[in-house]
Amino acid sequence: MTALLASLIAFSGVLGIYLATRFARAGLPHAVFFDGGRPIPSWALMFALGGLMLTGTGFSEQLDLAGRYGLQASHAGIGLVVAALVGILLGKRLWLAARIAGFSSPGDALGTYYGSVTMRLVMLGMVMLFGLPFAADLLSDAGRIVAGVSDGGISRAVAVWALAFFLFLPAVIGGWRPVAFLIAIESAAFAVILLAVTLFGETVSGSPGFLAKGIATAPGILHDALPGVVQYSAGIGKDVLPGGFFTALGVLSRSLSLAGVVTSPVVLYLVMTARAGKGLSFGMTWLSAGLAAGILVLALPFLAARTLSDPVAHAHQLAALDTAFAAGFVFALVLSAQIAVLAFTGGGALLFTRELVLPYMLPGMAEAGNRFAGRIAIAIAFLAVAFLAAFAPLPSAILASLALPLSIQLFPALLGLAFVRWISRSAVIIGLILGGLFVFFTEPPGLVLFEGLFLDLPWGRWPLTIHSALWGLVLNLSAVLLVSIFTRKGEERTRRDRLHDEFAARWPTDFGGKAGRGAKWSLTLIWAFLAIGPGAILGNTFFSQPIFTDGDAALGLPSLWVWQILFWLLGAFLVWWLAEPAGLGRTSEDGLRAIRPEHPDGGQDRNEVPAWIASSIARVVER
Repeated sequence: MTALLASLIAFSGVLGIYLATRFARAGLPHAVFFDGGRPIPSWALMFALGGLMLTGTGFSEQLDLAGRYGLQASHAGIGLVVAALVGILLGKRLWLAARIAGFSSPGDALGTYYGSVTMRLVMLGMVMLFGLPFAADLLSDAGRIVAGVSDGGISRAVAVWALAFFLFLPAVIGGWRPVAFLIAIESAAFAVILLAVTLFGETVSGSPGFLAKGIATAPGILHDALPGVVQYSAGIGKDVLPGGFFTALGVLSRSLSLAGVVTSPVVLYLVMTARAGKGLSFGMTWLSAGLAAGILVLALPFLAARTLSDPVAHAHQLAALDTAFAAGFVFALVLSAQIAVLAFTGGGALLFTRELVLPYMLPGMAEAGNRFAGRIAIAIAFLAVAFLAAFAPLPSAILASLALPLSIQLFPALLGLAFVRWISRSAVIIGLILGGLFVFFTEPPGLVLFEGLFLDLPWGRWPLTIHSALWGLVLNLSAVLLVSIFTRKGEERTRRDRLHDEFAARWPTDFGGKAGRGAKWSLTLIWAFLAIGPGAILGNTFFSQPIFTDGDAALGLPSLWVWQILFWLLGAFLVWWLAEPAGLGRTSEDGLRAIRPEHPDGGQDRNEVPAWIASSIARVVER
């Protein structure tokens, strides 16, 4: 199995080199290295979106949690429907803003729209958080699995460095375009292999699986039910939670955290650089809310029932039946890490170069020099992520816990750019600060730092079984609404109005009139309440002990699982409803007109180096 697995990994590396070499020899302009020439094909966009939804949230972690906590953990798979809703809501407007106002990246869009260098720095911080510790955590986990299935024949460190090298080559040779293409191809391969391995295990293995015995969790853990709407607990690390910690509010808040992958800078950049068409609609509807969420809802319980949080042992069991499928299972887990690492580290290095190095540190260089600077950044990024994954897996895992919940804190700022013109710069910055602090102090980095330096906090991770993403977002949105009441009519409003006036005049959203608008948002809220909100607790017994009968129903399936399948399907329909009839998923270049979003009476130009940045760089250079 080890030789076959090594061959599969090597083949994926050769494929990446082949794609990169083809684009490098095509004679394209040097600027294409950073944005792929803008028109990333629709097929690449839709497969990449589906793959990043599934792998950017940590597939191995999802499998581990489902093996430990059963259906209450896999219920969070419906969170990918929430992520798709967020992507559909924001994607088209961000794509239009890039073409109308000439925004080159998510950081450029938010920084110019709000007239804030702080927003640019926040986006750069998110690029580094996803590109280094988050990617390193995924890469380290892949290395651990490869080392385990090879029985020590390949050490974890060797596996990490080899995987990082295979991902580094296509990024450094071809830039953004082969990175996007390789993500799309590997995403399709990951889905096919994973489904094939799951089906093989259920049909060939003679041992009972999910339908026969459920998921064998630890004593006291409810493997087929949600343990209440909320638990009055101080949090993980402070209390032992009876029944598990994926309560209804735990599922809701974790779903919001999973949606953080859509608001991550690299995924936003992928949408901004895509070709006009229905790629966004198809990718978010059928490959994200449909296939990716369906894999977590339908296939994950079967796989979790057999792996039981030990994929290495399951690989050895499969090897006794068929070596090829065993290698395919491990390769699928490795692919899930490769997809995310290639996107967040390779794409993140390009964004870092484009948003900080070229405009502020090396302005005025020739295009060939810009591309060389991008290649140096990619080399440094992959070297750093491999070093962290190989030699600092624990610190990487601790810092990685911040990535998704901090990313979703960008939602109010992005919503302001897309739809809500009265959200002001001050409101967004204050909301980000307060929301970020709440996330920091309800996740391991803040808890470890504060309790190590000062005293024990009265809460642990995710108090009241509510994920840090929701704690931060509630405070964030509250601050944004409150501050915007007093600052919505400031001088900066003119800059924001110019973009929104263009949206309203040429790209209005068709919600079907007042009645249609009310129906769409009302049904979305009702779905959220029943699918991932407090109403999800009804799924524990709704199909096994129906409220409209006196006896129990001999369904033969866990009631909660049927509930999950039902609301996954309804959620996919909601995403389609917003993407197609409402037109939020279709993009077109017809009628585009360029505008300058800067304040007409002055203000800092997007290419002007802020004085404090110029001063800091000068101090370093002159030493």
